[in-house]
Parts: sequence; C-alpha cells; structure tokens
Amino acid sequence: MDVQQKLASKYDNIAIYTSGFYADPEDALGTRSKLLETLKSLTMNQHADTPFSLQIMTTNGEINVMPLGLLSLEELKDYENNHRQEAGLNHDDDAIPMVVQFAPHVEKAKVQKEVVGTTNALFDQFNDQFPKIWDVVNQYLDQNQAILLGIERDLLTDAADVQSEYYNNFSTMTPDEREKNLGYPLKDTDLTHFSHFMADMHEVQAVVMSAASFTQHEIVGDNLFAQVMNDRVLRNTLFWVLDNTFYEIMYYFIEKARGMDNADKAIKHLRHQKKMMIINMRNDAFQRAQKALETPKQAVDLNHYFTDVFIPVAEQFSTELDKFAN
Repeated sequence: MDVQQKLASKYDNIAIYTSGFYADPEDALGTRSKLLETLKSLTMNQHADTPFSLQIMTTNGEINVMPLGLLSLEELKDYENNHRQEAGLNHDDDAIPMVVQFAPHVEKAKVQKEVVGTTNALFDQFNDQFPKIWDVVNQYLDQNQAILLGIERDLLTDAADVQSEYYNNFSTMTPDEREKNLGYPLKDTDLTHFSHFMADMHEVQAVVMSAASFTQHEIVGDNLFAQVMNDRVLRNTLFWVLDNTFYEIMYYFIEKARGMDNADKAIKHLRHQKKMMIINMRNDAFQRAQKALETPKQAVDLNHYFTDVFIPVAEQFSTELDKFAN
C-alpha cells in the first residue's frame, strides 16, 4: 500500500482533530508559545496517524499545519511521484509528509505551502521538528505582516487625496456655510486638522464596512446573530474578525505616525495604549452582542454594530497621535 492509499484508508470517514488560535501581530513570542503548546498537546494526546489540522488565524489570511493530502489527495500523489523520482522507484517510505500552508485573504494572492518533515517526525522527534515548523510559520507571518502594511499604505495614499478634497471644499465656504454643513463652527486655523481627521475616519470607515460585509456574508449568512453567538466556531470567527479590524485600524495610525518627526515616540505610545484599548474593544463588542441577544429573533445591522464598536477606537488613536503633532 503506497502512502496515498494509506492516507485515504486512514482518513476516510474519520473525524479530523482540529485546533486553532489567533496570531497577535504584536506578539510573535506568544504565537510561538501557542504553536508549541498546541502541537505538543497533539503529540501527547493523539497518535501519529491521527488526521489533524492546526489553523493559525492571521490579520490577512490563515496558516494551516496538517498532513499533506488532508485537503486534496492529488497533492499527495504529486508529492509521492516527485519523491520517487528523486529517491528512486524502489524507495519505500510510508511516512506521511506534513505541510505548512499559508492562504492570504487578499485578491489574486496564491496559496503557498512547504513540506516540513513528516507526521512521524513530529511525534517521534518533537524537539527537532518543532523549530523547523516554527521557521516556516514565522516566514508566513512575516509575509502576512507585509500584506497588512501594504494595505495600510494604500489607505494612507487614498487618505491624502481625501484630505485635499475636504480641505478644498471647506476652505471655499464661509463660516456660516461651514456651520450649516457641520452643525458647529469651524475656524480657518482648524481646517487642516479637521480635513486630516475626516480623511482618516473615511479610511477607517472603509475598513469597518469591509469587516461588517465579510461577517455578514461569511459568518452570519442566513443565520440569526443569536445562532452565531451560540455556535463556538462561528462565535470565535466573529471575534477573530473583531481583533483583525482593531489591528487594521491600529496599524493605519502606526503607519501614519511614521511620517512624524517624533515617530518612534508616537508609535511606542500607540502600542502602549493598545494594551488597554483592545481589551475595552472586546468588552464593548461582547456587551453589544449580549444586548442583541435580548431580542434573539431580530436581525442585527452589522454595519451599525461594527461602526459603533470601532469608530470610538479610531477616534482614540487619532487623539493619542495628536499629542505628538507639531
């Protein structure tokens, strides 16, 4: 029996051992520790022939550690054919290769994967195998971070155009016209700050609406919000999206801060504020979700939900950054 037949016979109609966690982009050591603990638990509580999939959720994609062929036996067939060409036709090895796969959640991005030893090696030589797995995972985390920063820089480029538009529009208005449009007076001396703030909120709103749309189509679907909150997988995915949205907003302001004279101090300050802000965001999101569950049969407007949670977050980041403006 070749390795493809072996995998098919073992995995057919057998439950797959799954586990997952969120990779905080600000805590690489924490991610490494979670990966170590999760894989160690797998080797201590399962067998080498157990079908498993470890999912690491990132800001802009997901990384999976799993046996090659778990999702597609054709992948294993191709690998086996190539392996036999390299090792010889008489080479007989029924060990199942293990793969680390990175699937970016961005348009036109290709799924990447790398074979890292075998499942037997993970179980039999864990201390030797884990650093190899972490090296590949860490490379994909770096790629994910590059994607995130690229998105933020695109947003900042767009924000520059939006800021100019706001400035030009309001600079041509009389004080009375400004007050009529805004509901409050706006001095000429405040126009530059106002236009930058409005441009930032415009970009943040785009991030928020994108997250709300993803949640509606990919998580909620035809379900009621109460059903999502009562389903462990869907609920965890929702809070993954909430964390992602927080970090997209946070890194927008971090990248904006890089253009300031005292960028290092400003960025350090934002990261310090983040520790409490993300806790407050999660608590606020949870409390709003609990409030929605009081009327479980009523649909939740996710655009409003995400806006109510994240616009205050963006406003606070903006206020904190203003402390370092010249």
